[in-house]
Amino acid sequence: MSGSHKRKFELVLPRVEALEALSNLTAKAGLGELVVGTEVVPLDDCSSLKISIKHFGASSMLKVTLKYPALGPDALPAPEDDAPETGQSQPETVETSGQPRYKNLKKRMKSTFKLIVMALRASLIPDPDAVASFIADSRVMTRFPGKGDAFYPAYDAEVDRFAAAAATGDIAAMTASAAALDRMKKECHSRHA
Repeated sequence: MSGSHKRKFELVLPRVEALEALSNLTAKAGLGELVVGTEVVPLDDCSSLKISIKHFGASSMLKVTLKYPALGPDALPAPEDDAPETGQSQPETVETSGQPRYKNLKKRMKSTFKLIVMALRASLIPDPDAVASFIADSRVMTRFPGKGDAFYPAYDAEVDRFAAAAATGDIAAMTASAAALDRMKKECHSRHA
């Protein structure tokens, strides 16, 4: 929707609470309000509303996206991620070196890391496929020259700790390692965005 801006909310909660959260969310809809967690959001100027629940094992993500019309020539531009979710993955673009494109690799890593963190926040062992994908992608990512080479040895060592914790099912160690990986990513991206 060109010329609009969005407001997004994401709640991660145990799966058994997802439907109750949805009920609470819409309890005041007749009064023109949504209740997202503890925040009351007016719907007066909202031009579009999307509510979705995605289940990841025993945890769920409740996502609310509201779109508002542009307020004038200085209004926020439309975000680039307006493409509808089809549930189908896009074909992997591979460079001539045989490696995936760096941008696609980072997107996939962001997605799998998010699934991992969601599970860990719910004190659950993350999906083994997401863990394996993230570890494999991390190994590929640290082979790209000029994208933060100085950070790669420490990152690879932390990925090793994360993989070892995942292999033993140690949620506390996985959580600590995921937090360290997130800090490293932010530090690297602040210098090599």
